[in-house]
Amino acid sequence: MKKQLFQLGLASLLTIFLMPSCHIGGTSYKADTEEGYKEAGKLILKAVDPNDSKVYYMKFEGSEQNGNNLDFVTIKVVTATNMAYSQKILLAGSQQALPMEEIAHTFEAPVYKDVKGINITNFDAKKIADQIEQAKKLIPQGSKFKAIYDYTVSEAVPAGNEAFNNGEEIGKQTTTFNLSFTMKQPDGSEGFGAVRCVVDENGKVKFDIDE
Repeated sequence: MKKQLFQLGLASLLTIFLMPSCHIGGTSYKADTEEGYKEAGKLILKAVDPNDSKVYYMKFEGSEQNGNNLDFVTIKVVTATNMAYSQKILLAGSQQALPMEEIAHTFEAPVYKDVKGINITNFDAKKIADQIEQAKKLIPQGSKFKAIYDYTVSEAVPAGNEAFNNGEEIGKQTTTFNLSFTMKQPDGSEGFGAVRCVVDENGKVKFDIDE
């Protein structure tokens, strides 16, 4: 009965989709392997001075929904002067860091001394790859892994507008990623199922479904 309830809960959160292809050309890394994240870690370290700034958000993505490629990473940083900005770094092709964009204080107002930050000096790409392998083992029987289409590490920071802080656990770091897989439709055709994965404090991965 518990297994049946799990399957029903999972089915309620799966999204079936067929997406167009729009992959960025050039060198690319697979989103389910260590290599791409390791390279991304190097590029982030080139873009950010860890002695002056702290990264509190990073999101790895591909330009194609089911392409399983790492094409860029978006980071959010707070400086020692409490200025927050976001920056996109291209992982495919030119591997170029795009211009920084200031984040409106109303929505995010991190204080440098209070932000724990994500360790970019000793960025652990292997840990990410291991988490993804855990998630693959949770895929429903009869389905096949297709892609990781985003991977996000985020620390909750306060907003300048206090109303936006309601329900937020400031300082809490969360790790989530979205995984897709092939699955048969009732008519026999092939579609894709997608599920959000959550990593707990002990590094254990689970599907984000109601228990």
